[in-house]
Amino acid sequence: ISGYNRFRNVDSPLSDERNHQIVIFMDIVKFLKPKYVLMENVVDLLKLDKASLGRYAISRLGHMKYQARL
Repeated sequence: ISGYNRFRNVDSPLSDERNHQIVIFMDIVKFLKPKYVLMENVVDLLKLDKASLGRYAISRLGHMKYQARL
């Protein structure tokens, strides 16, 4: 996700294993079911592939019945 990584996959960020931490984070949230979830606002989260990583996170949180917004 980092803007400093010049070899990042900008077309399909979720298929890049270096961006898989967002999937693992959501799996941990699903397992632990905390009352609140806070994610860091990483600028490139919304820039890559039409914000697909941000939309993925919002979708997962919504399916887990969390109120979420970008």
